[in-house]
Parts: sequence; structure tokens; C-alpha cells
Amino acid sequence: MAGLALRRSTQAPARGRPPRVSAAGIVAAAIDIGLSRVTLAEVAARLGVTVPALYRHVRNRDEIVKLAAIQLTVRRAQPAGAARHWSEVVRGCAVGMVELFTAEPQLICEVMNGTLGPDAEMEFVEQFLAALTPHGFDPAEGIRIHHAVAMLAIGAAVSATAMKAGYSGGASHESSIRAALARRAPRELPLVRSALPAYLHIDPQQWRESLDALVAGIAARRGEAPPPAAPGRARARPKK
Repeated sequence: MAGLALRRSTQAPARGRPPRVSAAGIVAAAIDIGLSRVTLAEVAARLGVTVPALYRHVRNRDEIVKLAAIQLTVRRAQPAGAARHWSEVVRGCAVGMVELFTAEPQLICEVMNGTLGPDAEMEFVEQFLAALTPHGFDPAEGIRIHHAVAMLAIGAAVSATAMKAGYSGGASHESSIRAALARRAPRELPLVRSALPAYLHIDPQQWRESLDALVAGIAARRGEAPPPAAPGRARARPKK
């Protein structure tokens, strides 16, 4: 990808000995470690080399994280083979994004900070359009759909990541909410209290309802019957 090629080593390996480290190996090690936990020392230890050896291939930790993030982004899975229906492409894109950003929260920070640049996004958008255009979508329409899916998926991933991380001190969502309400006067926040079971027990897959609505809206604009909702998910009921 333009401007993001891995740096070539400035020092030739000793004749007869294979290099112990490469830029591709550094990126692979970073992905294995997890982007939020990457340090130069961790990468070097995993590869069995010294930290100075890494500087022959990458400039710093930020470059490692950026290159690893781009690889993860471009790898986002599209439906295998030709999708039978365009909704499979849209849903596959959304699910892939949510899974990726939830597994690697550091990617959310990279997107928010604008440090990834457009290269990774353009690579994936091209794949998305290639999967969608055989179903009668023109590229401009496909890009609008991709933007809508991305906004939905990133929001879902941020919510899921926050729920998993808990609040300050590592307290769970439920215990934090109950403690906060206990500090307030009993007459405060009456509407929140009236819907407390739903507030405490959020369905982490609720975002899929919004995805179904997005798919139904696309179908309506095309004059099609809405595709069936994605199977295999029963709506979670709030605990009493």
C-alpha cells in the first residue's frame, strides 16, 4: 500500500545465516501480542532478538501498531465465495468490524486519532464494493452503505468494549449503576429507576436490531421485500 510499505532492513544479514527478524515478523508478533499490549520489549522477546534489532525494520512502537492495525483491518472477513444475497455482504461486513474492533480496542483509538490513514480503509472498501456490485449496487451507493455500516459497527464495538472494561476500579456495569443510584436521593432519576432491569442487563447483541433495520431500509429503497433477520439470535430478556 502506498506510503505504508514495511521498511527494508538497512543491514544485510550475514552470509549463510537467515535473518532472525523481519518487518513482517514484527507485525505478526504485534498481532499475536494484541495491539493494546504491544511494547518494543514484548515484540523483541517474542522474536528472540534485542530491541535495537527492531529499529532496522521499524521506527518505533507507533509504527508497529499502525502497520499491525492496517493488516488486521484489511483482513476483515467478507462472506466466503459469492454471497447468495446482498444482505449477506452487508451483515458480514458489520459483524467482521464489530468482532475486530472488540477484539482489538486499540484499533478504535487509531481510528479516532486518524493515525491509520486512508490506505487500510480504501483496501477494505474496495473488497466490500467488489462483493456488493454483482448484486446491482453501483459503487457510490456501496460506499454510502459502507459508511452506514461502519458507523453502526464502531458504535457497537465501543459499547461492547466499555461494558467489558467496566467502570473505574474495574467495577461491573451493574454494580456501578446500583452504587451510583444508592448515592442519589430515592426520588431522583425516577424514569431510570422504573426501567432499572433493562438498564442493568443490556443485551450485547442489541446492535443487530439496528443492523436489521439498516438492511430493511436498503431493501425498501431498492423496492424489495425486506430480507429475513439474521438467524440464530434470541433477544435477551431483562432479569427481574
